[in-house]
Amino acid sequence: MSTTATALDNHSQYQSIVGQIRTLAYKYIEDKDFVSAQLAFQKLLELDPKDINARFIYAQLIDDGSHKKRAEARDMMLAILDENPEIFEQATEGNLHLIRSAAVRCSHVGPFTRSMELFRKLAAASNEAADYFSLSEILTQNNEFEEAVAALEKAIKLNPAYDNPLNRETLELARTNAKKGKVKDAKAGRAKVGRYPETKDFLGDLQTLITSHIAVNLAAAPKFLDKSTRFFTMGSCFARNLSKSLNDSGYNSHHMEISEYINTTFANRVFVDWLRGAKIDPEIRERIVELLPPGSSPENTLAVIKQADVFILTLGVAAAFFDRETGAFVLPRPTALNSRALAEKYKFRTASVQENVDNVLYLIEFIRSIRPDIKVIVTVSPVPLLTSFEYESVVQADCLSKSTMRLVAHEVVNNSNLADIWYWPSFEVFRWAGSNASSFFAADDGAAWHVSEDKVSATVRAFVQTFSPA
Repeated sequence: MSTTATALDNHSQYQSIVGQIRTLAYKYIEDKDFVSAQLAFQKLLELDPKDINARFIYAQLIDDGSHKKRAEARDMMLAILDENPEIFEQATEGNLHLIRSAAVRCSHVGPFTRSMELFRKLAAASNEAADYFSLSEILTQNNEFEEAVAALEKAIKLNPAYDNPLNRETLELARTNAKKGKVKDAKAGRAKVGRYPETKDFLGDLQTLITSHIAVNLAAAPKFLDKSTRFFTMGSCFARNLSKSLNDSGYNSHHMEISEYINTTFANRVFVDWLRGAKIDPEIRERIVELLPPGSSPENTLAVIKQADVFILTLGVAAAFFDRETGAFVLPRPTALNSRALAEKYKFRTASVQENVDNVLYLIEFIRSIRPDIKVIVTVSPVPLLTSFEYESVVQADCLSKSTMRLVAHEVVNNSNLADIWYWPSFEVFRWAGSNASSFFAADDGAAWHVSEDKVSATVRAFVQTFSPA
């Protein structure tokens, strides 16, 4: 047999194997066996890395919702688009789906500029109202306000369903205030010796840094944690990260999963009133129910609290919306573009330390009325404020917000005569250690406002070490 014939036979055998794996991979998709499908597509791509459809499907399969995997899926999709620019010129259903998927992931984990670019091309190619609406959202996040208004107007024109009271109010207020430019500034015993850590401490083992330099005041704290301890966490998205890390470490932790819109102490307070069946504004009650996970009820939430041994409350942000006439807290239904309009309709302000202290004490009092002996850990989320309608510099607004919440935590823990309550310095870990060492933010997905998973895990390990018997 000639060398040419042998090569042809080998090629035919290779193509047959690739074809079998491809058939099997798509069969797994049909059967909704996504775990097997992911493995099959991974093998298929090892054999045929140029298969665009397989690359796109695999990218979707690996996206488990975490920042790290979402960024990995984003990069795979962007690589396909960069390598095949003709995709933008052929408005097939599959091509539009690929562009849309990449644009959405860029809007979640960045870069926003690439998301804008993709949504612009997508909306022009698809001429679908939903794509123009998504374009208006991402444009607003990047301060392309006038173009965002035009995109929303286009969405309404294409689909009357978008011509609803919320969007009409958004456009009316937006047109009125578009000429105003950017948001204007609002008028606004024995001595203990501690020493700032050295560079080698910041660049060394994080768990050691925390226990030896940041949470050192807790060295003599009671040791009440073991694997039977049941945690209940509540607050901003950072509370979810803590709860997940505790569960991953073998502890029993239940996170009260609430939308990021309920990450102020005012929203926490009305949430408590909803739990206890108190009279609250009907619109706020409806909004709370809308933001909670499906199946949530006061009864099942109270049951979790009754079983918890430790309550971890993570304080999020100090700024919120209030009624301009009555001063009452409001919980509106914002979109990215509509938030600009809401900032005109309502007053957006940074609440005072005392206001927040009162709210936190109200929350803890309620928790302890359900579980009197529960231990309380207060933390401040290091996740920054993303948007401010009070200051043009969100960095400064975030500093004010976090400084306020840090003072709130201090007052509640140290000056409120509460027993069995401690402050855990998550905020200091990320903002101070993170300013001296890399990879505390953006390590998983490139987004400057996302905390890194491995640093959260190290923080939880230090927490467990601090409150557990040696």
